[in-house]
Amino acid sequence: MHPDMYSRVALSRVPNIGPKLFRSLIHHFGEASEVLRARTQELCAVDGIAERTAAGFAAANERHLREAEAILEHADRYGLQLYCCLDDDYPTRLQPFTGAAPILYYFGEADLNNPRTVGVVGTREMSSNGARQIDRLLDPLTDFSPLIVSGLAYGVDVYAHRRCLQVGLPTLAVMGSGFDRIYPQAHGKTATKIANNGGGVLTAYPFWMKPDKDHFPARNRIVAMQSDLTVVVESAHRGGSMITARMAHELGRKVGACPGRGGDALTEGCNQLIKSGRAHLIESAKDVVDLLGWKGHVAGRQQRLFDDLNQEEQAVIEQLKDREGVEIDELHITLKHPPAKLASVLLMLEMKGLIATMPGHRYRLAGG
Repeated sequence: MHPDMYSRVALSRVPNIGPKLFRSLIHHFGEASEVLRARTQELCAVDGIAERTAAGFAAANERHLREAEAILEHADRYGLQLYCCLDDDYPTRLQPFTGAAPILYYFGEADLNNPRTVGVVGTREMSSNGARQIDRLLDPLTDFSPLIVSGLAYGVDVYAHRRCLQVGLPTLAVMGSGFDRIYPQAHGKTATKIANNGGGVLTAYPFWMKPDKDHFPARNRIVAMQSDLTVVVESAHRGGSMITARMAHELGRKVGACPGRGGDALTEGCNQLIKSGRAHLIESAKDVVDLLGWKGHVAGRQQRLFDDLNQEEQAVIEQLKDREGVEIDELHITLKHPPAKLASVLLMLEMKGLIATMPGHRYRLAGG
């Protein structure tokens, strides 16, 4: 950790000190500790510092230092990593952008500089078709081991994270709150699983910070910056995923969208992105691989898993091929397996990421 990190964290907590001003102040004074010791007149010499903002440094300096001390103690206790935008270990994809958060808080095992990253975003009201589309996108990418980035929200975000956990892809959850205030609270266990199973959780906010509507555009910006390609799976005309897509486009990142039927409100935003030329049409994992110029072939891991199945598992797969969903009672009658045996086979196939459950005790092939 940089010896000036304590002061850098304290400076990041000063009101009205955004990412650009944070950088300007430290470049001007050399160290964050010098910024915090500077007089009002000295601070006003920096372009962008208003006298009112400068006067507020001294008035709240002690509080900011206490906050920094608490943040570093919390990080040490729970094994969090802190990244400052001025250091070489700051995520490389974010380094070129002056609007990137001054301090990032990270917990997990994933390499933030993974050579391949894909953002997956979309509506909170995801349909079953949206779930199948995510399976089609993610399952065949396992041979490439990209880092899949999303925002831990309801719907598309959390489904993508959980699908990554099922098929063994590293995934990064970017939050708009602190680690002690994971939002949505219902996704706390998922966040823990992500961090402990080859993924990671990232935020620009200290541990006590509650989720706030003003935080989510910053969260979306990190997703856009961190992703070589941001794919919108399902989205209405407006929404957070459309904001993320717009940010990615403005940042010069690639944007993709999965098309939908005309008149379908859930895919209206996706169709609009494609029609306007702001997004590439994405129908399969191959589209992602081709667009990003990755070398190799999709679906290799899934095919190897199919080849390694035992007779009972192969029989179930044959029943599910080219079908939208099959009830468990039909599988029981057709295959003539005892209920306990069939349940065991289905569970094993689901754990291997080859089948997916549907409402009403129905099953389908993953990615189908």
